[in-house]
Amino acid sequence: MTSFDFIIGAALAAVLAFQIYVTVRVFRSRVYEPKQKVYQAQLVWLLPIIGAGLVFSILQEEDKSHRDASSHLRS
Repeated sequence: MTSFDFIIGAALAAVLAFQIYVTVRVFRSRVYEPKQKVYQAQLVWLLPIIGAGLVFSILQEEDKSHRDASSHLRS
């Protein structure tokens, strides 16, 4: 096994791990309805890297808006 094979294998493993992470975050999200969760998971897996990046950025924005809303309620 060459170093190139190792790098390719590590990159594929990293992409797969990111896909799984984003999928788990989608299904744990309280923001979406079950049907929306399925659609977003399909986007993650049917458009690898791009779909996961898009869904991840949307989840980050929603998490930020929920944190901001909850901090305003506490004030």
